Formats: sequence, C-alpha cells, structure tokens
Amino acid sequence: MIAIPNSFYKELTLAQFQRRLHRFAAEVELNGQQEVVHIPNSGRLSELLFPGNRVGLHFEGHAQRKTRYTLVAAQTAAGWSFIDSRLPNRILARHWQDLPRLKAFTEAHPETTFGASRFDLGLRTQDPSQWALLEAKCVTLVKNGTGLFPDAPTERGRKHLQELIHAVERGQRAFVIYFLQHPEGVRVMANRETDPQFAELMAQAQGNGVEFFAYRVNPEKSTVQLTSVPVVIPHEE
Repeated sequence: MIAIPNSFYKELTLAQFQRRLHRFAAEVELNGQQEVVHIPNSGRLSELLFPGNRVGLHFEGHAQRKTRYTLVAAQTAAGWSFIDSRLPNRILARHWQDLPRLKAFTEAHPETTFGASRFDLGLRTQDPSQWALLEAKCVTLVKNGTGLFPDAPTERGRKHLQELIHAVERGQRAFVIYFLQHPEGVRVMANRETDPQFAELMAQAQGNGVEFFAYRVNPEKSTVQLTSVPVVIPHEE
C-alpha cells in the first residue's frame, strides 16, 4: 500500500442527489435547497448517481465558475466511491515516482503527444533515447468486486491502445494505469459487454508488451491510500 498526502480535497459537503442535467452537471439538494453542481466525469455512473443517494461535494467556487461545488463522491454500501476523473492525473502529477514501476524514470512530461494521440505522461530516463508513454484511466463501475472499464464505448480509449502498441513496436515502454475509485473493487478487467473492441485491443496490447497495472484509490482525511490490485485480461480461446 502507498500512502500519499491528501492535498486534493478539503472536507466534503454532504448532499442528496436529485437528477443529472447533462454529462457534466447535476442537481442536488443541499441544506434544503436545490443546487446545480459540476460532475467531473462523463461516464454513465447510473449505479452511483441516482435520486436520493448521498453524495460528497467539494467546494471549488471562484469567479470563473458557474457552479460552486464539484460532485466528487457517491455513497455505496461499502463506503464512498470517488467519481472524480481528474484525480488520477492529479495523483500522477505529484506522486508518479512513488509508484514502484515508475521509479526508474527521472522526468515526467504531462500531455505528451505520440502519433495522433495525447497521453497523460511522457516518461524519460537519464538516457534520452529511452522513454515511455503512460495513460491513466478512472474506474468507477464495479460488479462482484470487479472494476470494469469502460462504462460506455470509448473510441478514444481504443485509439490510445493502438498508439501504445505502436510505441512498443518502436522499442519503447508503454503503461496503462487503472485507478479504481470504488471501495468494493478488488481487480480490474475490460468491460467486454460494453465495448468488445476495447477488450480485444487490451488483450492484443498486453500480448505486444504494453504494461497494465491498477490501484484502488481510497482518499481519507489526511492521506490517499493506493492499494495495488490485479488487472485481469482474459484472452479469447
């Protein structure tokens, strides 16, 4: 387990979810009043965001925002599930060297372009010819302990896997990190039912040398706990 400082959220404000207005906004009941809040995740999230469920809001009001709060967590039977798709990149920006597989790298460059895609991090060693690409994915959908990605068909996700395969073919390393933000998750797997093409590409990518790993993310008051969980990649027979 890796514990890093929780510099991402102050204390959450509790509210009751009412309805989703569109992909990035919802209406909640806060202190007896209706409040429109930002949703930092374009996924379906129907198993977490439903009328009456308790949600956690983070105050992010400033002059440029139309909403005062961002909805970052939803209650489940096992505890809080964090739905904030910004959290993985925020963790990597400050703590990428705390992850054992990345300790060999000495530099990290956000938003690195390769081919026709942009990746969350470009990693380099002291040898300028040695570099790697890293893409982080937020996982919130869990069934029977398995975190499933994606929760909706993802053309962008398929494109990323294809580009990572090309990077490995050129002799470089490529990583996909799944940040499992649900307390019941004990493993991560491709959601074949939702996006069979993504599942097939994930198996192909692993077979070609793309490295997959995952952490369950548990933000607490002063720390964020990262627990390593396996990535299961079933191959069709």
